[in-house]
Amino acid sequence: MRLSISKALALGIVSLQVITVCVILASSYLSTEQVLIGHAQQLMRNLSREVIDRSEEFLAPARSAVSLTGRLAHHQVVSSEKPDEMEQYFFDQLILHPHIAGIYYGNLAGEFHFVRRSIEDAAFHIKRVKEDSKGRSVLNRWFGEDHSLIKSETDPNDAYDPRTRPWFKKALMERKQIWTDPYLFFTSNTPGITVASPVFSKGGDVLGVVGVDIDLSSLSDFLGFLELSEHASALILNNNGDVIAHRSNGPLYTEDANTGVRRLMHIDEVKSDAARAAVKSLGKKPGWYVLNTAMNTSFEHDGKTYQTVFTPFSDKWPWLLGIYVPEDDFLTEIKANRKLNILLALAITFVSVIIGVMFARSLSRPILSLQKSVNAVKNGELEVDIDKSGSVFSDIDETTTAFSNMIAFLKDNRTKNQDLKKQLSHQAHFMEAVLAAIDDGVVVCDIDGKLIYSSRVVMRLRGLPEDERLDRFDDVPFKLFAADGKTLLSKAQWPIYRALSEEMITEEDVIIESALGVRKHLLISGKAIFDTNGEKLGAYISMRPYA
Repeated sequence: MRLSISKALALGIVSLQVITVCVILASSYLSTEQVLIGHAQQLMRNLSREVIDRSEEFLAPARSAVSLTGRLAHHQVVSSEKPDEMEQYFFDQLILHPHIAGIYYGNLAGEFHFVRRSIEDAAFHIKRVKEDSKGRSVLNRWFGEDHSLIKSETDPNDAYDPRTRPWFKKALMERKQIWTDPYLFFTSNTPGITVASPVFSKGGDVLGVVGVDIDLSSLSDFLGFLELSEHASALILNNNGDVIAHRSNGPLYTEDANTGVRRLMHIDEVKSDAARAAVKSLGKKPGWYVLNTAMNTSFEHDGKTYQTVFTPFSDKWPWLLGIYVPEDDFLTEIKANRKLNILLALAITFVSVIIGVMFARSLSRPILSLQKSVNAVKNGELEVDIDKSGSVFSDIDETTTAFSNMIAFLKDNRTKNQDLKKQLSHQAHFMEAVLAAIDDGVVVCDIDGKLIYSSRVVMRLRGLPEDERLDRFDDVPFKLFAADGKTLLSKAQWPIYRALSEEMITEEDVIIESALGVRKHLLISGKAIFDTNGEKLGAYISMRPYA
């Protein structure tokens, strides 16, 4: 079947428009989707870091309170010999730090002084356990907000002994400040954590242990105020799988079916299916929920795709902060816009068919010329010959002019890109020449220990050709010795690996023996390299020989 030129032209114009519109719509949608997801992931990482910083700031006063109390007890400013002053000091600490649930001190004799917030009729509860020549006594007192005494009573049946408690034993055994795993406070049914530290005499003997209980329920409040998206959620997870905080308002504890004892919920017991799926996307088992850096994952739940980021706390707390958000929260508008674009494309195509049929004959020459130019541009050819002889239709002239402007714009961009490539290449050669001209040798590696750059000075010190390149430090033909010239340094002792482990190297005396057996003394300095977000990128060392 043969078509007339007018019909062929009309069909060609319509087909070209449909293809062009579809390619632009698909490319625009896919690229915008990836950009939005990438932006969302970065936003989630930044938000995670902010929440973790706020959480660690939240916990820092407790650590400071324990350290200060330990020092005061060491200098006998507060002690069991002055119980009223000690308990008044504890009371002042609770007033100063509202998130501290309680502060206490126990000594090796079994005496115990405990000041805590009360959820009963009084605002504060003070418990004092004394051991003296008259025997053991337990005194409980309850106070109001103004520290006025409300009630006082003794409890002869109270057998509490701080020396049997895990926090006392652990601090006594490790002889340093310790943190317990999160657990459920008995009185308030809220998650908490204890920081404790041994108290030493001036002679170095252990006198007792001071501890602070911290209410972690405020961490759930932090998560509740996250401003990310409508359906975003978050949790804080201990490495054993216990949920410390969650954005939902539900309880974080459950009762053991056998003993009836309340405890923190495990992630498998949380009612939120999305939370369980988010943690499952880590691909780790309970006890191994540990990361060195932030990790992005994704998962499917209820027919929706979620984006997730898990960020570790500092080494003091083996916790993970997880934030998970449905992709639709970021892509709903772009999907709606895509439908509108499709409808617009269909409408434009329909109109184009009518116009193509009506004006095909009069449009054939400039349209064919324009189609030829479009196909050339589509194939990457910008040197096209556009028919500028004019047409009786102003729209055709305007289209031809616009296309000419587009070609000029693309040519200009191509020229600028070529100039930019030349400029970047020149700058790279220039920087390499600058580094080569520096008298000190420079070695740079990435976070995996892969060699990125080694200056010519370093290659000469190694006894290697200046243009030789090493990818790694394994099987290198040179050796490093300590300053005594006898002790051969292992790879783990090399300055570059120590700098990569975040050790600051300053003017360290090292002897290098080149591949030719020539030894030289070097002064080496170096440190790890971090980006503006505090993420480690690698390390560098500089070296200079000296007599």
